[in-house]
Amino acid sequence: MTVLSGHARFGVRSVLRAVFFGAAAMLGLFASGCGNNQFINGTPVITFSTTPGPFTAYLVEIDQIMLTRSDNTPVYPLLQPQLVDFTKLNDMPELFGAPAILEGTYTSAAITVNYGASIYQTAAQIYIDVNGQSVAVSPVDSTGAAAGSVTYTVKFDPAHPLVITRGTSVPLDFNFDLSASSVINTATSPATLYVHPFISASTLPNYTKPLRARGVYVTTDTGNNNFTVNARSFFDTQGTPVGAIEIQTDANTTYNINGVPYKGVAGLAAVNALQINTIVEAYGTFGTLNNVKPNFVATEVYAGVAVENLLTDRITGTVASRVGNTLHIHGAEVESRNFNIPIGVAVNFQNDLTLTVGDATLVTVDRHPELPSVSTQYLSVGQQVDMEALVVTDSSGNIVVDANGNPTWSVANGLVRMIPTTGWGVLNPAPASGISADLITLGGYEPAALTFTGTGSATGSDSNPGAYEINTTGVDTSALATGALFRFDGLVPPFASAQPDFTASSVTAGSATDQILTVEWILTGTATPFVTVNANQLVVNITGGSEGNVQSVQTGPLYVQNTNTTINLENPQVNPIIVPDPNPALHSQFSIGNPTSTTGLSVFHDYSSFLAYLNSALNGTNTFQKLVAVGRYDRTSNTFTAYRIDMIQLP
Repeated sequence: MTVLSGHARFGVRSVLRAVFFGAAAMLGLFASGCGNNQFINGTPVITFSTTPGPFTAYLVEIDQIMLTRSDNTPVYPLLQPQLVDFTKLNDMPELFGAPAILEGTYTSAAITVNYGASIYQTAAQIYIDVNGQSVAVSPVDSTGAAAGSVTYTVKFDPAHPLVITRGTSVPLDFNFDLSASSVINTATSPATLYVHPFISASTLPNYTKPLRARGVYVTTDTGNNNFTVNARSFFDTQGTPVGAIEIQTDANTTYNINGVPYKGVAGLAAVNALQINTIVEAYGTFGTLNNVKPNFVATEVYAGVAVENLLTDRITGTVASRVGNTLHIHGAEVESRNFNIPIGVAVNFQNDLTLTVGDATLVTVDRHPELPSVSTQYLSVGQQVDMEALVVTDSSGNIVVDANGNPTWSVANGLVRMIPTTGWGVLNPAPASGISADLITLGGYEPAALTFTGTGSATGSDSNPGAYEINTTGVDTSALATGALFRFDGLVPPFASAQPDFTASSVTAGSATDQILTVEWILTGTATPFVTVNANQLVVNITGGSEGNVQSVQTGPLYVQNTNTTINLENPQVNPIIVPDPNPALHSQFSIGNPTSTTGLSVFHDYSSFLAYLNSALNGTNTFQKLVAVGRYDRTSNTFTAYRIDMIQLP
């Protein structure tokens, strides 16, 4: 028996059904050859996350997910292909939805990833960083041919399968390891990316970062401070919703509804006034999953033109330079309206984009409802932005292009949201106030990609990336050490007003963030990936007889390689010791296998089960191409404490 988890059609009838019956009623089941059996459904709450890789964009299509029950009954929670930029999930995993599926125990998932032509794009858009500039790479398979669709199986941990029961929601996370999935050859022109889409599946996810929940508005329950959306994830503007989500708010929740900031009950009242089917985004964490409709606790809510305007395109990226009212946006992702495709949006990535702002441009600051709007002068170098824009045309209707032949854009009558900006730097000796950083990245890009001319005030100099002054009023900086790498989050001050150059809402020592150990062997792999394998540790053989391109421990952005962010394990050559993280709250996950083989990937949540499987795989014949571990590295003891290990075993 094959069961398709179908979706109620988009419209008033479907959203009202979600109000009264929750996610289970919203997603119907269509069966073939099953007679008049009565189906009993439960709700998996599906999220997508990433383990970062060396990419500035990774736009591919997820064509299908098939979950297989223990009696071999397949169900399909994803019936409509979705375009995803997996680099967007590095710091913000996505809540895909809460579809209704048959009760039972599910043992595996089959996933189809499309790198070729599709209804959404002519080919995958994958970019790496080269000296601050985003450069396209060509995805190929193991034979060197252009990569197309790849379907593979990932097996749930036998001790923790996906168990669906009536009336409750259970988490299911698909993690795309961008580093384990990729071997990059920069000797070719363009650079070649050998792809093995390594997506593991976990029923015990680590939600250590805020999540984004996106959907269309249904109804508000003001008495209980929540509202309901029908999930519509990623870039989708007109596709089929995937289950109902309850968004819980409180007095501290901030909002931007159609360009107007709010906080607390005033924001919920503005949500209550929205039309049904308005696009809404919420940021936060899961609340209770004890009901069929999962609860999501929101710290931030955005709706209407603050996230989607069907009359304009949408652009996100980082302000790289400014002259007057003309801005260059680095790493720009353009969402263009296209109602001939199911999700209603065509997405294109550009290394650099030119746009203009004007006196009528509305600028708001995320998380700051006390600032109903600010002037366009607030848009300065390094600031990350989310805006609605229109392409510029001349009097004859022809598109006006920039010096590189790309379209130019205008936000003269649109909305610009200043979104929280992230920077990485090395701490300089303390200045008179705040702290000073030697910048590694700002807004996701190296200083070489940014032009700080004009950022200084009439009495002060332009921002200096080597001595970038950060206002840390009210922020604890005691964990930072001079000469050490750290992360800072906050906002860039208005243009022509430095110093300070940045106002931080938080700072974090690099040693307190996740680090990534990557060991890559040659394309044909190695049969000896470890020197030692036992119940306490794995000692990695970084050469394995012949070494690949990467043997390192990375802190911060993986696309930046320098002595501050990268520990090169080849010079001097050391074989790192991996030990499993003993913290049970982290829900350790260990995955091993090959996406393109008949056996697929196997996932384990305890080290002993993983070790038993690994020992059987280390038979002297099987070869391994890459190992990626996530955790913390102690350079003194050469020990990497890992809560995640992903290993590619070649077929």
